[in-house]
Amino acid sequence: MIAHLHRDAFSEVYTYRYRLTDPDGKLLLEVTWPALSLTERPATLFFNNAPDGQRLAHLDWEERGWWLGDRFHLFLEGRKNALAVVDEHWRIVDRILLHLPRYRVTLANGNRLKVQGSRYSRSFYEIFVLPAQSETEEEAGTWLGEITHPPAGPTYILRTESPLLTETPLLLVAIVTIVDLWGLQRE
Repeated sequence: MIAHLHRDAFSEVYTYRYRLTDPDGKLLLEVTWPALSLTERPATLFFNNAPDGQRLAHLDWEERGWWLGDRFHLFLEGRKNALAVVDEHWRIVDRILLHLPRYRVTLANGNRLKVQGSRYSRSFYEIFVLPAQSETEEEAGTWLGEITHPPAGPTYILRTESPLLTETPLLLVAIVTIVDLWGLQRE
């Protein structure tokens, strides 16, 4: 699966919507939120089906402070249990060396993902699934996909062949919007 994510913005600091398209430009999904001032971040993002505008899911932001990192809960509409919980993960050395934030994703089915960024590689972020028995984040895991930031065209290109991500593209879009709205705008 290859998809393009476009950031619609009035300026570099005021993003108001994301659009997911296929490589041919067909609109698949929109991510929106209520209008806010320039300095505020939205507490909830809404994922809407593009053809009919039907709400599919929402992402709730939980601010937990600098040391713990933020937490995000992705819910399918009409469900009480989260489809995924995304935790921002920092180490002191990450802050000193200006590394991109890392993310740990826990899915409702028990799978755990690691989303790791790099400022200097071809892949802006890479997504790995962690072994079930793993307790540490230092294990490499199995590569599932990548997020690239091309110099022209869409804001991000999402690539994966993993059924874990292609069956729930909402998860992939949620990860990229978290990276863009919270991870990058904080720096």
